[in-house]
Amino acid sequence: MTPVSYFSAELSALIDRDFSGSQLKFGRTVGIDQSMVSRQCAGLSMPDRATVDRFEKTLSQTQAIPLVVAYLQDHCPLPLRPQVVIRAKLPSGKAQARENMKIDLARFPTHQSALIQGIVNIVTTDARAAELIDSLIKFCDTNGLPKQNSQ
Repeated sequence: MTPVSYFSAELSALIDRDFSGSQLKFGRTVGIDQSMVSRQCAGLSMPDRATVDRFEKTLSQTQAIPLVVAYLQDHCPLPLRPQVVIRAKLPSGKAQARENMKIDLARFPTHQSALIQGIVNIVTTDARAAELIDSLIKFCDTNGLPKQNSQ
């Protein structure tokens, strides 16, 4: 019997839930080829350490933590798996605020994605975030910048 890949199950669930089932969109977000994402979802390949680190840098904490936990579970020796339970302790507050923003960074060029991630970090960690957002909205309104339609 083939052992269950916790990572492939968690990755597939994340892609279905947060990337509209698109392996291509997920791959573009984290910077890996869609064919590699497909192999990882099928349990045919596991990410290397650099890819796991990239997940932490490009995904929100509530997306990355369960992936990393599943990765660790897959690396636990088979005889010990029944005795070892690893659970993700998701952070509250900051991560929840990030999740509520739901910005599809794959739609933006790399330099804009980095800027957006920086803004999200400020908004979710700075107590004066509302002031920053108000300033950005006023800037857009006074400079006649087109508003993005929600989809």
